[in-house]
Amino acid sequence: MLYPKLLFMVFIPPKRIASFSHPTTEILSYLGFSDEVTTLKEYCEEVPPSSDRNKPEYWFTMAEGRVHSLKAELALTYSIGQQDLQKRLKEKGFNVLHLDPRSLREVEDSFMQIGKATGTLDRAKMLAQDFTGGLSALQSKIPLNGYRPKLYVEQWNKPPSAAGGWYSELMNQIGAHYFPMLSRELNRPVKIEEIIKFDPEIIILSVFGTGMTFDPADVLKRMGWEKLNAVKKRRIFTIEETLLNRPGPRLIDGAKVIQWIMGESFWGWPLVQSSFARRVVD
Repeated sequence: MLYPKLLFMVFIPPKRIASFSHPTTEILSYLGFSDEVTTLKEYCEEVPPSSDRNKPEYWFTMAEGRVHSLKAELALTYSIGQQDLQKRLKEKGFNVLHLDPRSLREVEDSFMQIGKATGTLDRAKMLAQDFTGGLSALQSKIPLNGYRPKLYVEQWNKPPSAAGGWYSELMNQIGAHYFPMLSRELNRPVKIEEIIKFDPEIIILSVFGTGMTFDPADVLKRMGWEKLNAVKKRRIFTIEETLLNRPGPRLIDGAKVIQWIMGESFWGWPLVQSSFARRVVD
């Protein structure tokens, strides 16, 4: 009796990966990739992402050249700021995975998508479980019937812009009453009238590309902002912006910092000096 030959597809993880963003590089690192990854830092955004539709032609051709010279078996593009780029790379025949997470579920899904594309799905599942577990642990620390302080997080300062995307969901999950944003809405400029109407009790500055160097006292100089509760009470903090602006496992660390700020301000938690936050000094 003759038996048909059985063909088994063996997935070989990519040996050369081109990453166009810090968030994708960090997720790859958690999944065990290091030497295989080249981060194209000249394409990593240091400002809030916006459409790349009007980028000059050389911006695209340089990216194509970099991926080609690296002989990348996988290219990871990221956000609305690289949406047209990923289309161009695909048209050139490159293997591309594009990610644009704007909610916590989509952040978690991005772990799985990268895991699937790199043959590390089991590790990705563990990473997703750790992420979900970290969120649950933070939720469990919210005092029963505890007050939810009104929180405004600024992601860009020229002009002042409220942080959107995963921010609203994350801040509400850890005990805040967050500044009104639409679901999955990206950061948007805010008017002084709506800031005054919301009247935040805590202001967090997580300004793109500044690390922790942005001076929280900048808020004290803004016309009209002196009316805000957070300004009167001097509850203004700059935090290490990469903890919250790079959607991945580090969001849990950023959320811990914010929760401690709320805890010491409203829930009777002890004052903690964090190396990832600085408070306003008159």
